[in-house]
Amino acid sequence: MKLGIIGPLEPVNKISQLIKREFHQIEPFPILYKKAYAEAVPLIAEHQSFLDVLMFAGASPLFYARKHVKQTVPWEFIPRSVSSLLRVLLEIQLTGRYDIRRLSSDLYESSQLYEAYEEVGIPRDILQIYITDHTPHAEDYLDHVCAFHEQHYFQHRTTCCLTALSSVYEKLSGNGIPCFRVDPTTDVVRQTLNKIQLNHLLQVSQQSQIVALLVCIDSSHEYALINDNEYQYIIDKTNVAREIYLFAQRIQAAVAEVGPREFLLFSTKQLLESVTSNYEEISLLQSVKKHTSRTVSIGVGYGKTAQEAKNNASLGMARAEKSGGDRAFIIYSGGKFIGPLQSAPATPLEETKRKIDGRFLAVSEKAGVSVNTIFQLCSIITQQEKNRFTPAELAQLSGVTLRTVNRVITKLTAHGFCFEVGKRVFAKAGRPSRIVELRLP
Repeated sequence: MKLGIIGPLEPVNKISQLIKREFHQIEPFPILYKKAYAEAVPLIAEHQSFLDVLMFAGASPLFYARKHVKQTVPWEFIPRSVSSLLRVLLEIQLTGRYDIRRLSSDLYESSQLYEAYEEVGIPRDILQIYITDHTPHAEDYLDHVCAFHEQHYFQHRTTCCLTALSSVYEKLSGNGIPCFRVDPTTDVVRQTLNKIQLNHLLQVSQQSQIVALLVCIDSSHEYALINDNEYQYIIDKTNVAREIYLFAQRIQAAVAEVGPREFLLFSTKQLLESVTSNYEEISLLQSVKKHTSRTVSIGVGYGKTAQEAKNNASLGMARAEKSGGDRAFIIYSGGKFIGPLQSAPATPLEETKRKIDGRFLAVSEKAGVSVNTIFQLCSIITQQEKNRFTPAELAQLSGVTLRTVNRVITKLTAHGFCFEVGKRVFAKAGRPSRIVELRLP
């Protein structure tokens, strides 16, 4: 894990040394600023893309960065703990020069301060504590904090001040004002690093979680022509399978055909959610609808085990089918679900064309021949593996009269879907029979 550590040199070095001693799975990446934490903003924007987590040395830099930089990875900060405050109060007391009951602070809430004093037996009613109320993300925050401490010290309300801000500490100390910097204890830093490491491991575990997809080819609509032809169904199933395998490549999924109409895919949470933009667009629904005359129902299943994920995917697929197909449901552990997720809705005309197969409809409308006849001729071409016939052969294969076939041939010829390419003589007497070539899409 690459951890960006944002802060002044001294605390960043302290954190980096602790990581090297105790956290061997963390790779520290220092992001230093010299005076004001505003200097870190362009550095965060530059380095955030190749880091796993950002850790701020304090809360104020984090609050400021949130206002100026878009967060793309987890951000953490070292909290202001009572133990760190107690250490500084002990340091002040040991000097024997300052009254710890009279001071100003820019880093603790009043409740934390009073709690620390109660821990050492100093009652609240004898305290003279001043706390700045300015927000850390304000542009003039550092100047305001310095003025705040100076005002109370020079007016003899306080004997010293507490800060966690390096630039404030340096300026006040340079002006002769007793100032103590509250740095986090080693134990507080250790606890924060443990939290970051555990959260990162949890995130990695969740991203690599197995997700199952059960994709089922929807049953044909009552008006779909392929209902009438098993051979055409096999061809169309092959086309749907092609789209499923292309989608599987994008999500790096393993694919298994588990039934006459069903395909089972296994991928990971991170890959699937990334490819689908967190399920805003499941491209498989669109591609099947666009490139075949079928639609699919999709169930996406999450689970603690592969079997649970598969079972949830089956539940999601059943929901999608029951809802009319051409949609997806996502089922999580515990029964929570999202859906239906659908492809872009088709216009009434597009939906009608899809139901009866747009390829056949286009020829039918142009030539003035019924769509069923066009479909039947296409099926004959597929089954016979040729597209040249005599009218008598077509009449026999399609089960209609020769007169009907000749009328169809005339219409198709007039619109460029049929051509006479030769003649055949079947007997010594009699007229030769013409040979026509069907050029249907």
